[in-house]
Amino acid sequence: MTTERVTQTPIAVSDGLREIGQALRAARLRRRQPASDLAARVGVSLPTLRKLENGDPTVSLGVFAKAAWVLGLLPAVRDAVSPENDRLAAAIETGRLPRRARRPRELNLDDL
Repeated sequence: MTTERVTQTPIAVSDGLREIGQALRAARLRRRQPASDLAARVGVSLPTLRKLENGDPTVSLGVFAKAAWVLGLLPAVRDAVSPENDRLAAAIETGRLPRRARRPRELNLDDL
């Protein structure tokens, strides 16, 4: 019996990948860099670069990161995913804050 693994990409992920690919393509075009040159600098074939720019989910994260680096966008990608910019985590932490703050108990050094 063979096991088939069916993976469906959620629509939000597909849309996000497409937007990221379009942003990379726009960055390449704004720099007047031909696709073949960027593909060579990233170390991938032209069809793989096209897949990246079209938002294909099968393109590896490494290819994306290297393309972002070649285009000078890696610092912005890092900033986008840094813990300081994680609004959901900040909201969760804020929701877990105590309702009121209490004065700490005075420490009696004789009890130690």
